[in-house]
Amino acid sequence: MRRTALVVAILAAAVGVVPAVAAPPQTTTFTVVEQFDPESGVFTSDGSVVCPSGTSSNETFGSGFQSDRGVIFHVRKTITCNDGTGTFTLQIQARLGFNVGDMTFGPWVVLAGTGRYANLNGSGTVTGTQTAGGVSDVYVGWLALR
Repeated sequence: MRRTALVVAILAAAVGVVPAVAAPPQTTTFTVVEQFDPESGVFTSDGSVVCPSGTSSNETFGSGFQSDRGVIFHVRKTITCNDGTGTFTLQIQARLGFNVGDMTFGPWVVLAGTGRYANLNGSGTVTGTQTAGGVSDVYVGWLALR
């Protein structure tokens, strides 16, 4: 078995096939500023892992409002890069507490991607501040192209 693996490795090296190496996770911060009516979002990042700018669209529903303590927003946010490199979708569970002011917070994770971001992985936290007619979200965590 070892001999077979060695032969395959030697043949791969001989024809120039090099196994892909995943990029290490990088700490990241990006923002999405959204307006609720009409629904629109603007994405910005430093461009180190994902594109520097784009737009966002959401699939959202809320739960927990019957408790009179807060609401959990369950969001699938798709970022479409302005440079044409692809899209990526985040799953967000953001909580708005009725007793903590105008902030939302919660975890996010990368669900899927297209184009350059087909193998994007990552997770972190999001903190949102309500604005006139929308919200400004700051995402902190890590991203990696695998």
